[in-house]
Amino acid sequence: MKSPIKAIFLAALVSGPSLFGADVAMKVTDKNYLDTQGFSVFLYDSTYHPVFVDQKNTAMEMILHGQRIATNGDVRLMPTPEQWDLVATLKGRHADKEKNRLTAELAFPTFDVSYTLEVAAEAGGVRVSINLDKPLPEKLAGRAGFNLEFLPSIYMGKAYLVNGTDAGIFPRTPNDPMTKMMPLADEPKKAYYLEDWDKAKGYTEPLPFAKGKSITLGVDDSLSRVNVVSDTADLMLFDGRDRAPNGWFVLRSLIPAGKTSGAIVWHIRPDVIPNWTRPPVIAHSQVGYAPQFQKEAVLELDPKYDAPKTAKVLRLMEDGKYQQVFEGPITTSTPWLRYVYSKFDFTQVKDPGLYVIEYAGQRTAPFPISEGAYANIWQDSLDHHIAAQMDHVAVREGYRMWHGASHLDDGRMAPVVGEQFDGWNQATATDGKWKGGDRIPGMNVGGWYDAGDFDLEEPAQLSVIQSLALAYREFHLKYDELTVDEKARQVEMHRPDGVPDTVQQVKHGALLILAQFHNIGHAIRGTHEPDLRQYTQVGDGASKTDGRIYDPKLGLNEVKGDYSGRPDDRWIFTTNNPFFQWQAIAALAAAADTLKGYDDALAKDCLDTAIKAWNDEKAHPTQFPGGAGWGGDPEAAPANGVLAASQGAVNGSKSSRNKKATPGAGTNAGATSTAPAPPANSRRRAFGIGMEWPAALELTIATHGAEPYKSKLKELLPQIIGEQTMELFGWTAVRALPYLDASEKEQLRGAVKTYMAGLDKKLNATPFGVPPSMGTWGGSGAVVDMGIRMYFLHKAFPDLVGPEYTLRAVNYILGTHPVSSTSYVAGVGTVSKTQTYSNNRADNAYIPGAVIPGYIVIKPDFPECIDDFGFLWFEDEAVVAGSASWVVAGNAAEAIVQESK
Repeated sequence: MKSPIKAIFLAALVSGPSLFGADVAMKVTDKNYLDTQGFSVFLYDSTYHPVFVDQKNTAMEMILHGQRIATNGDVRLMPTPEQWDLVATLKGRHADKEKNRLTAELAFPTFDVSYTLEVAAEAGGVRVSINLDKPLPEKLAGRAGFNLEFLPSIYMGKAYLVNGTDAGIFPRTPNDPMTKMMPLADEPKKAYYLEDWDKAKGYTEPLPFAKGKSITLGVDDSLSRVNVVSDTADLMLFDGRDRAPNGWFVLRSLIPAGKTSGAIVWHIRPDVIPNWTRPPVIAHSQVGYAPQFQKEAVLELDPKYDAPKTAKVLRLMEDGKYQQVFEGPITTSTPWLRYVYSKFDFTQVKDPGLYVIEYAGQRTAPFPISEGAYANIWQDSLDHHIAAQMDHVAVREGYRMWHGASHLDDGRMAPVVGEQFDGWNQATATDGKWKGGDRIPGMNVGGWYDAGDFDLEEPAQLSVIQSLALAYREFHLKYDELTVDEKARQVEMHRPDGVPDTVQQVKHGALLILAQFHNIGHAIRGTHEPDLRQYTQVGDGASKTDGRIYDPKLGLNEVKGDYSGRPDDRWIFTTNNPFFQWQAIAALAAAADTLKGYDDALAKDCLDTAIKAWNDEKAHPTQFPGGAGWGGDPEAAPANGVLAASQGAVNGSKSSRNKKATPGAGTNAGATSTAPAPPANSRRRAFGIGMEWPAALELTIATHGAEPYKSKLKELLPQIIGEQTMELFGWTAVRALPYLDASEKEQLRGAVKTYMAGLDKKLNATPFGVPPSMGTWGGSGAVVDMGIRMYFLHKAFPDLVGPEYTLRAVNYILGTHPVSSTSYVAGVGTVSKTQTYSNNRADNAYIPGAVIPGYIVIKPDFPECIDDFGFLWFEDEAVVAGSASWVVAGNAAEAIVQESK
């Protein structure tokens, strides 16, 4: 029996004013969202992505005390929808400043359902309502409901209360009863691979773990406490992780039959701390600084924060005590997005030792000032992340097996023409002597898993080869901590074998590209999983297939020697285009130059193959096939001609588990496509130049200036170093300086001078002095590319280009960036990212040396990179090409420090 006090409390929650947020009064801002100090609500400032669909960053979103606690607030037809499940079509959105109300008009055209989602300010928070144009069709009763998803990393282990009395704890591990929820008869037809995936999962959905009219989330956490009351149907709490490990907690109410206006009415009341301001972020390098170079921290501040005007540097002494060594002013704050930024320069602190920055009562973690600050920042990327991504070999570290020898049954030519999941596309049913479904022998060698998934993306393979070949040759990189035995298919970490690790990795990549040319005749789109069940599997790559060659004559579970009846062999997408072909020529030439003296036979094979491919391409140019993505228009391909698949260039088209849309999935607007809009003519011309240039450059270097490569290089030079192409790939012309005459060198110098004239103004668009991250994928790769580019320009023209650009880029990656001061290189620095979207993400873990994309802007103005959650691919997924680029950038920083001596 309820006590009178509990009964009164329950009645207040359900029908009266909330005990929460009594002083919360929200208003529509000039940026068209609802806001009050400490709490913001967005409504469709971003839409479901036309390619990726559900990215967990659209519809109704809530930011409480500086954290995005909830997203995806809208009508859904499933309790815990996955990446590929149906979403509504947005028809329009409005912000009413007079009534402090946001509205969005939406529809499910297939079911003839149109409605308005309204979020309006009210005392204590917001009122959320769903208003239908006409009653819900009978077939959607019990299926259509309003969902709002809450971030697991904030609420796991926190308490919740239902109806004010029934208590529970948000689970750390999903463990709810499951039930079948079959597709609706009139649901839009999905692509066959989505239908197969649904069948494989058994059409299951979890049951709710809590239910009531009022639910308070995060009762024990003053920063995330929020109360939701429903005036209509019951609230239900689901755990989306029951279906997929990247799922969120879902709060849901079903839409009642027969209702239109106010079919759903929720009152959301956050417990906003009065006059709350976000604590300052002291962004600095987590590996420290070299004594003789600039040392600058960037302070990210709440605009309403009364910021102190000075900051201090303290030295950490041997006895554990702190000694102040410097105090200096911070600069006048500059607004950017929703925060303001000041800088703190402490360059005059030069003595080697351990230090912290102290500001506004906060101290950073210790960091060194040392001549060797940057000496080892790249090593984990080379000998952990890139090594752990190696395909077709087993990778061991001490007692730990990173994975067994994987995909030894590669592969079959893709048997289905057209677009597949994750944007992959096979253009033709035949390729030379091969037809769809044929096993192509010799393809189970070399290469690296692309990212958090296990496919062999061609641009990534070509980029890693070129980046590591560049690192080896430029920095004389003899570092050796791996044993690599290609014949035995075994790799051991922390076991030197006398061969530089960069050389061994270049060889590993070259084996894959040579296999393509020797067995197929050209570069290809890549190698990919045959179905979504295999594609979504994470963990040990060797467990994804049975390692036996598929024989359709055998039964599904029948095995005969090295053959089986299980069709799990990966598909080889043989589609080619000129970008792949020219980049492959460049990669093989770079590999040839690197392998000389270590494997002369393989070096010769690489060079001979590159030269033959060059001649073939000149005689019979490869054409862009029709279709989408990498197999289609050049606009979809990476921009950077030499480090083409580095993180900054490739991330926008990266493939990864649970993030790509597919035909027949996603919105009601019809099939989505990865096909971009046709590029402008100038971009087409620039791209055409950029495709051929790296091949000409690498073959000129590999052949010591032989013809016709040197002449082609000189022919392309004026176009390469033009204003539109300098930043993309023109900067690589400095590597051709030994082959240029005096007038060409002067022409290049003039182009660099022109480029530098406008660079600072461009970089000063953000407080961090690096390219901003304004796309759908974090922009750390573009910053790494900047560090590499500016190093080579500085080396060639030190009077025009200073060393500070490269060090600024490297310091940014290592912690001097928005949102937090966490190093974007997993495991590198005092405080670093330790949950990444890698192939071990199901363990909430990371691979050392993985370089994450970093922050994105949740539109319109909220920069975000969540430290303790690794399931947002656009913030957390490290691509192998990004790690290879970081090896170059890290060595560049160290070279600059050594140069100064």
